[in-house]
Amino acid sequence: MALKQESENVCAEINEQVVDVAAYVIQCHDGDAKAAVETLLDEIEHLQGQLSVAVAAMGRGFTRGWIPSGERE
Repeated sequence: MALKQESENVCAEINEQVVDVAAYVIQCHDGDAKAAVETLLDEIEHLQGQLSVAVAAMGRGFTRGWIPSGERE
């Protein structure tokens, strides 16, 4: 899994495989687990907003009636 820098909180692009993603994210924050979690929460909030826009923009026929949900089943 190659990751690319999309904000100042994310490590620069790497070309090797990341085996332990959690350790990699913490490493990108210089070992600060709280900062890593805050960044991940910010990313989740952003993606939830993007998902909301996508849900509003797509028609039911496009997904055969399926609507994404924020809730885990």
